[in-house]
Amino acid sequence: MSKRNRSQARGRGAAARQEKRQQALPWSVRLHSMADLLLHPSPPDERPWKFLLPVLALAFVARAAIALSGDFVLHPDEIMQYLEPAHRLVFGNGVTYWEYFYGARSWLVPGLVAGVLKLFDLIGLGQPFWYVGGVKLVFCAISLLIPAGMYFFARWHFGETAARVALLMGAFWYELVGFAHKPMTEFVATALLMSLLALCVRPASDKLRVVLAVAVLAVLVAAIRVQYAPLALIVLGLFFLRTEKKMQLALAAVTVFVAVGVFDAITWDGGLFHSYIVNIRVNLVLGDLRAGESPAWQFLYWLLIASMGLVALCVLALPDLRRYGLLLTLIALTLLIHSAQSHKEYRFIFVVIPLWLLISADFVVWFASRASEGRSRMLLGPTSLVLTASFAAVSLAGILNALPYQDKVYKAYSNGTGVVGFLRNQDPIFAAYRYLASAPGVAAVWQVDRVYFNIPGYYYLHRKIPLYAGGTSFLLFSDEKKIELEAITSSVSHIVSADPATSIPGYSVEKTFGSIRVLCRDADEPAIRRWQEYAPTIAGGTFTKVMRELYPDEPTPPPNAGIRFADKKAGDR
Repeated sequence: MSKRNRSQARGRGAAARQEKRQQALPWSVRLHSMADLLLHPSPPDERPWKFLLPVLALAFVARAAIALSGDFVLHPDEIMQYLEPAHRLVFGNGVTYWEYFYGARSWLVPGLVAGVLKLFDLIGLGQPFWYVGGVKLVFCAISLLIPAGMYFFARWHFGETAARVALLMGAFWYELVGFAHKPMTEFVATALLMSLLALCVRPASDKLRVVLAVAVLAVLVAAIRVQYAPLALIVLGLFFLRTEKKMQLALAAVTVFVAVGVFDAITWDGGLFHSYIVNIRVNLVLGDLRAGESPAWQFLYWLLIASMGLVALCVLALPDLRRYGLLLTLIALTLLIHSAQSHKEYRFIFVVIPLWLLISADFVVWFASRASEGRSRMLLGPTSLVLTASFAAVSLAGILNALPYQDKVYKAYSNGTGVVGFLRNQDPIFAAYRYLASAPGVAAVWQVDRVYFNIPGYYYLHRKIPLYAGGTSFLLFSDEKKIELEAITSSVSHIVSADPATSIPGYSVEKTFGSIRVLCRDADEPAIRRWQEYAPTIAGGTFTKVMRELYPDEPTPPPNAGIRFADKKAGDR
């Protein structure tokens, strides 16, 4: 036998002996090894970065600066499903949309908003001037879990240097900064998932507090954003394989899961997981109605535009699945789940952003290490410098709304005005409603050119006064086309419109905000007609039709959007 053949034989023999030893190990040890193979946790060779907290502080400042610089809506759901219900719960006035009429949304996120609003009200700051910014800052603080989670995950998964790069990317990438203050389920769930990833990869997996934290985070990720449940289950499963406290983890997860179901039952006075069941059933029906709405590759197109192609770096990770397999699996699963549904919105896959940034951070360090052999490991080579400069340039251009075709990404799913501006080109409608919230003599408002879900609502207006918009404007008309001037003057003190041609006798322009004009009634008489309560119900159209098919015994939406005048007159509809 030749020397080479003897060497190969010894290698095959060693591999066979290793496999035999692995098979002889207990199942718990073998499963633990399988989880470690995917996570490959390695102890960092130095203490956490001394600039970790300063970077997170700067990240919060960046987020707060964007949040407090003005107002824009990423999607109408931001106000419809989270801010407006919370305002109605705390202050009594707010528009009720179909999800909250039929109980098709969980109160977890709007309940958090309501808690912040109540706190501001208790300390005497229950006005939009205070609580709008306060709620934004709370969600900015929650969003810091994303860069912090990226750092601690990368520290054990890739190494300290990659962790520092990941921290900087997570702290200052424009989408993570610009949308940080938004109370959307995708953003909150992403923050919790990144924290879950960081806990999963660390070696201290048998401490009870860590086990409980993992259970709570995993269930909350799934409860807040159901479509992210498979991601949470994968990470929870890996942690389950690594920990010795499997029974405690399972019991904690089941307990939190049941608690979520009970919370949902109490808040909706229904069965366990009432809102989740209703929402899933409705969306299954709507999925058929929306067939062909957008192509399967839509999310890839949006990601490429929003990142100026930098997301394509993930392709380079495919040959090394041991190092990048977990992150690639989570990205692929997110895209597959959301691409399978007809209705697509870029915010749905928000969790992909920190995941692909983690992979990119490791590539920056890899290119730097190749170019700086024999020198300081932090010395960047030409390729790393180009990548770093590209990330910075794209992020800066993105926050200034200056990326090519960036408007197509956001307008593609805005479902309304399409005005999304981090620092520039913000929708002036918010400034108009902030003004109306504190201006003297505001007794009733009519938004003549927008429907309810495209206006700031009572969350910004705050006053307990009539608020008319598309869907209730007909109450001011004698018929479907003719404006009855007497009905207008007796019903509204202020009119808001973006149409410069809007002109109604007896009303003059009081204030202008960009394209938005606020008209005020010239005379104080007659007295404004009041409503019995200030919570109009907007629940008509396709959703009501679907609900009637699924739940024929449920109440139907009230006529006239539920608006009832305090002084009933002949001819009222």
